[in-house]
Amino acid sequence: MKSLWKISIRYVLMAVFVILSVLLINAVVLFCYSYREMKQQDTKNIGQKLMEEIAQEITTENGSCGISEKGEALLRESSFAWAMCLDAQGDVVWSYQLPEEIPLHYSLGDVASFSRWYLRDFPIRAWRDGDSLLVFGMPKDRVTRVNLIYDLDMVKQVPGMVLDFLLLNALLILVLALLFGYRFYRSIKPIAEGIEGLLEEEPLGLAERGLTGELAGKLNRTSAVLRAQAEKLRQRDDARTSWISGVSHDIRTPLALITGYSDELAEDASLTEAARKKAGLIRSQCLLIRQLISDLNLTSKLEYHAQPLRCTYFSPAVLLRECVAEYYNQGLGENYDIAVAVEPGAEQAKLWGDRALLLRSFRNLIGNSLRHNPRGCEASVRLSAAAGAVVFEFSDTGPGIPEPAARALAEENGIQPDGVHVMGLRIVKQIAQAHGGEMELVKRENGNYDVRLVLPEAQEEKS
Repeated sequence: MKSLWKISIRYVLMAVFVILSVLLINAVVLFCYSYREMKQQDTKNIGQKLMEEIAQEITTENGSCGISEKGEALLRESSFAWAMCLDAQGDVVWSYQLPEEIPLHYSLGDVASFSRWYLRDFPIRAWRDGDSLLVFGMPKDRVTRVNLIYDLDMVKQVPGMVLDFLLLNALLILVLALLFGYRFYRSIKPIAEGIEGLLEEEPLGLAERGLTGELAGKLNRTSAVLRAQAEKLRQRDDARTSWISGVSHDIRTPLALITGYSDELAEDASLTEAARKKAGLIRSQCLLIRQLISDLNLTSKLEYHAQPLRCTYFSPAVLLRECVAEYYNQGLGENYDIAVAVEPGAEQAKLWGDRALLLRSFRNLIGNSLRHNPRGCEASVRLSAAAGAVVFEFSDTGPGIPEPAARALAEENGIQPDGVHVMGLRIVKQIAQAHGGEMELVKRENGNYDVRLVLPEAQEEKS
């Protein structure tokens, strides 16, 4: 659930970031828009700079006013609807396109009233030029004027008010983000638990409502499908294991009879030498069939974890020497030899495992070297210990494990289409994996392979 909390925290931070980004973008856009409008006042030809330029083009001589051609051009190009010039007595001494409803004389009060507001509904801008007052009228339907008066104490409080506003907004954003994060956490929590249930193959019954209702429904259906598939696979595996076990049991009795009778015939002095040889071949093939059936039964149990491990604490060096001694005690051929090399560090090493299964894997590997080299060979086993592991290296003076066998073992199907059987090697690999180790194929210079077993060393004796 820690990962779910991390996701919720990220969601909250993302929400805060998004809201702050939106506010910041809005503030930037508002500032840019206001700045652009202020800069474009002159572009709209109603700015202070334009009024100053026009005022410079107006001249007063002998009590009368006039404007130059340049001034008239500036007025025509401007957005002002009309203009007039008042003298010190409030009389209009010059005008430009003055509407009829505009008076020609103004008192001091009239000037004070319209100079910062409206005159006959025309927005007004005024410019003082010496003793004269230039009045510019703007179009009624295009411009508006707003005069605002603020108390000085209130103006001084504006920075604090802005700070309070920002703090309140930040607090509101945080509360909203936490609220959304908690709702997201509550919505996604059942989904996370459902995914964990899928991994543990548990039945799901998620409520299909809310923001994640559709996803919960899909998880429920996926759980049902996976459980149905797992049940079918379990039934198939159980049937396969039971079938192999039953066949092994059914074959055991007739095979024992054939083996017994062939053994008697091979020892019967009344038979010819050729007949006794045939009986001996029958006996050896019966023993091979019995070994194959045993291998098939064992690999099936190992594959489906039906083979219990009878673990003990033992010395791998002693077990390896016992295995080699058995071959010599049973009568090793003159053309065969088995060399064992145990490095000093491995003499004191200990393993925690099933001695019988590990002994079986040693027999399979040494037996492969002896069986596949009918003209004789020297099988070698080196035992070493390093980095918390016990390493067995099996090799021989023969050609080694061929590439097709290595390929069949890698595909874990036990047999290739060309008829290469690796049942014995597959059992060795399964036994190593059952003990938490690995079987590795070590490539030779000729392209074939030797075998290396790597098993974890027991650090202390287990009770």
